[in-house]
Amino acid sequence: MKSLINQNLNTELEKLEIIEDIIGSAIVNRNGLLTSSRLPRNVDSRRLGAMAATMFGAIETASSTLGNDNVVNLTVKFNDYQVVVMGINEKLLLVSLLEKDTNIGLIFIELEEVIKSIKKIL
Repeated sequence: MKSLINQNLNTELEKLEIIEDIIGSAIVNRNGLLTSSRLPRNVDSRRLGAMAATMFGAIETASSTLGNDNVVNLTVKFNDYQVVVMGINEKLLLVSLLEKDTNIGLIFIELEEVIKSIKKIL
C-alpha cells in the first residue's frame, strides 16, 4: 500500500516537471526528511528538503508571534533560481525549485492543483 502511495506521489511530482520554469520538486515532512523527490541529480535533495522545512518552520513561528499562523507559501529568490515551499498538510511540505525569472503567479496555480491531488492520494 505504501509503495502505491509513493508511486502516486511521484506521478504528481512528474506532472510539475513538464511545466516550463519548474526545475524539480520534492515532498518533505516538517522535519525535512524526503518523502518523494523529482529534483535534478545535481541538487542535494536531502539538504534542500531540510533547508526548506527549517525556513518554513521559522516563518510559521515568526508569523504566529504576529497573531497569524496560517503561512500559505514561502518564496526565496537566489541568484540563479527560486525556491517555493508550500504546506500540503500539517505533516508535509511541497518544495519546488524554479528558474530565477519565472512568472510565479502561473506556477502557484499549478502547485496548488498538485497539492489538491496529493491530498486526495494521502
